[in-house]
Amino acid sequence: MPGRFNHSVDGKFRKTDTGILTRRYEYGDCRVFIAMKKFLYVFLVLLFVPASLLAGASIDDLPDLTGGVIPLLSNDTGEQGGGQLFSGGHLSSRGEVYYLVRVKNQSGDPIQADSLIVVVQRIQEMARLRDVTSDLDLPGADGRTKEGYPYFHVPSDDQPNLEPYGESRPFRIEIKNPNLLRLYPPVLRVRGIRLTPTQSYQDTLNTRE
Repeated sequence: MPGRFNHSVDGKFRKTDTGILTRRYEYGDCRVFIAMKKFLYVFLVLLFVPASLLAGASIDDLPDLTGGVIPLLSNDTGEQGGGQLFSGGHLSSRGEVYYLVRVKNQSGDPIQADSLIVVVQRIQEMARLRDVTSDLDLPGADGRTKEGYPYFHVPSDDQPNLEPYGESRPFRIEIKNPNLLRLYPPVLRVRGIRLTPTQSYQDTLNTRE
């Protein structure tokens, strides 16, 4: 039937027997359209998500990530001879103790770097197995939680996220021990904001602007 399928010159429009022009998409055109649609959806959904998370999250509201994000503790044996001393094979006490702490992201999701904190939950005396955290001074702490636990911000080095299986830069925890108690290493917890892959992608876009 003449005129039933009348293609335009560029081949992208056709005329049906009802006289309606319809667009004939090429396979590549469809893929571009779908990709643009997905990007627009993600952009609209996540436009205000990072800001709302930060605006509503205080130190005490941060989720506990310990287990997924692991604190790694080691003695700081720098110029000041930090760390606990050993004498004759036995642990001895000293007035000042220094540790180096870093965190490792063992989870499958990125962690918002500037949200990460390490909380000193307990420092235990060896002799009577009691918590003596309140008897000690941690001069470098960035603050205390509402429960009274000292906490430290993890250095972010201007990176937006701590990626999966990545490690932070180490930082020092100083413990002043005026009563010369024999101490176990501190028990640490990690708090912060775990991001979904789409939120991480949005943060990456923001840093490139």
